[in-house]
Amino acid sequence: MPTIKDIAREAGVSHGTVSNVLNKTGKVSIEKIKLVEEAAHKLGYIPNAQAQMLRQGTPTSIALLLPTLREDTCLDLYQSLQSSMHQIGYETFIYETNDIVGTEKAILEKLPFSRIAAVVSVSCLAESDPSVYSALPCPVFFVERIPKQLSQKQYALSFQCRSVGEYIAYLAEKNSWNRIAFFRDSNDFHSSKELLTGIRQSLANSTEKIQIFSSDINLTTAKSFSIIQADPAFDCIIATSPLRAESLDFALQISKPAKKPAIFTIGSGSHSYCTTYEFDYSQIGTKIAKIFTSYQHNPSALPGHTVLEGKGIPYMFPNVIRQAPCELTMLTLNSPSTQALQKLLPLFEEVSGIRLKISSLAYDDLHSYIEMLNSHFYFDLIRMDVARRLTILGPATYLPLNQVGISPDVLPARLIQPAYDNYSKVNDTRYTLPLDPSVQIFLYRKDLFEDAMLCRAYYERYREPLSVPETIEQFLHVAEFFTSCYNPESPTKYGTTLTTGSSVFAASDFLPYFLADHSETFRSGQPIQLDTPEMIQTMEKYQKMSRFSTHENTWTDSIQQFAAGNVASMNIYSNHTGSIINTKHSNIAGKVGSGIIPGHHPLLGGGVIGVSKYSSKVEACRQFFHWYYSLDTASLLIRLGGSSPILDIYNDFKNHSVFPWLGVSKKSFELGIRGVDPNINPDFSTTHYEFALGIALRNLIAGSASPQEAAAMAQAVYDAPSVPNHIF
Repeated sequence: MPTIKDIAREAGVSHGTVSNVLNKTGKVSIEKIKLVEEAAHKLGYIPNAQAQMLRQGTPTSIALLLPTLREDTCLDLYQSLQSSMHQIGYETFIYETNDIVGTEKAILEKLPFSRIAAVVSVSCLAESDPSVYSALPCPVFFVERIPKQLSQKQYALSFQCRSVGEYIAYLAEKNSWNRIAFFRDSNDFHSSKELLTGIRQSLANSTEKIQIFSSDINLTTAKSFSIIQADPAFDCIIATSPLRAESLDFALQISKPAKKPAIFTIGSGSHSYCTTYEFDYSQIGTKIAKIFTSYQHNPSALPGHTVLEGKGIPYMFPNVIRQAPCELTMLTLNSPSTQALQKLLPLFEEVSGIRLKISSLAYDDLHSYIEMLNSHFYFDLIRMDVARRLTILGPATYLPLNQVGISPDVLPARLIQPAYDNYSKVNDTRYTLPLDPSVQIFLYRKDLFEDAMLCRAYYERYREPLSVPETIEQFLHVAEFFTSCYNPESPTKYGTTLTTGSSVFAASDFLPYFLADHSETFRSGQPIQLDTPEMIQTMEKYQKMSRFSTHENTWTDSIQQFAAGNVASMNIYSNHTGSIINTKHSNIAGKVGSGIIPGHHPLLGGGVIGVSKYSSKVEACRQFFHWYYSLDTASLLIRLGGSSPILDIYNDFKNHSVFPWLGVSKKSFELGIRGVDPNINPDFSTTHYEFALGIALRNLIAGSASPQEAAAMAQAVYDAPSVPNHIF
């Protein structure tokens, strides 16, 4: 592989110049960047984070020791660790031990510690021979199987297995399981000890009920047949891994005993052949990356031990009580979230006995229908946009949720709060809960923002680094730079998008610009004015931004322009991001970065849902709430391209790996607002305000009004007595 010296010689520049180009410091002229990149390409040099760290004499890799790659748990751990470590510049190398002590020792002896920054191990010898790991020169992270004592530079991560054992004991009592088999590894690891302890401490006469079996990982099939033959009358067999559960199921299929026992296991994912209490092994990788980063800055951060809670049994919906067959009706918006929910209705009916019939309408049609209060007798559940005036429509439309028997405290999972409290309550009475929340986020082409040539050209033009813009002024620079008619070297035709196909679209697209400098407008409690110097000033910025933007009618149109590679960056509501990952329609899949929108004042979107005051099926509605606000349903909605108000899905690695902007969305929800806090001004109509502003903005962008004229127009529409204020 060619070296920096080789590239410098070929390009006719200094070693430092080559280093600056490879590290993308932005300190080199465009001419020299071209020389270096041409030389590197000619010599076959491929710069990467690992090579850069090697040149600096820094360890570049993480060693991951796993018992097998046949387990989903091990694969989830590897994938999350590899992804998380790659983000901070480290590669992950995997070693399979097959739970053989000699193999694991041999791997540890041969590790190239000059390149190994840390060891992560699901160890078969840590508990029996911890001294082998204590002698290692780098930090060690034990997963599940942990020594009794952690030495310096060691950290342990495990799951709360004892509480799972308590739950299994509860099931045993409930189902009258009198004969129980416990199938574990031949080594009595920490996790299986905790699991068995939880069962025994909670189950009366447990020593008489539980028979223990063990085997090495490569002998699980043979041992499974032995277990079935030993006692074909077991009520339940508890396996300490899905691999053992699968072997047991295979043995049962072949042996065909007169009585088939229930099979219970712990691990990743759900399985048709057993009941699985899920542990999220993917979150371990992200936690290790964070702890490792902290250790690098503060070596005293180790040792430690983190115990994680399990996710529970998927698709069990313990809070849902099956009803006599009945039908519920829902009025909602035609959106990606509604389409995702439609796909899950068979599951809801299977769990609850309730058939849910959904009527979905376009935005304006939906709220025109809601305003016809006499029509509500037909619908049991009604979605209302957060921009609507809940203070007026809420009591006229919905039952208070305390009359339904629902509050955030009794729901199966935690909701995004407190952002949506302002759009769910009138005074102290809660009428609705968030249904399909969204929030504005900033998306950008990461491949373009990290390109050395573009970074230098941007710096030369604006004397600031090319990065996620923090202010509207910086956003204007980014948008201009990536618009080809203002920068012929731009790889995209436009820098960003404007979405102005309706008054509400135009207003919500514009307001983050205004709130960036004048957020006190919606928080001061003072009368709202639109024809002000501040509004005119922001409209001038927005008019300027329109020169660097493609103009689209809907958010769907805008995201499609981004997915096609026609724009470099954009502000977009988070629930419209699905098309980015559709590789059939996206030219930028895998190249997208995300951040808080410029100005850091995103608008909330989405809607809330409540029970119609005319509904006669309150109990069935309550069961829908328990089903919908579960983590299981939330995870499915996200993976089907919808959105969910459940907080925990925004922390799930598996979701992040597909939708990497979920973390930014979570932070943006904490910043988001929409209109005036009803506690400050209960008479303010967000819809009326956005309607007046949007009409003016559409005229501004069309060129039929100046900023001064547009501000005056917005004020005139807002003040017009002919507009019936109550409908907003």
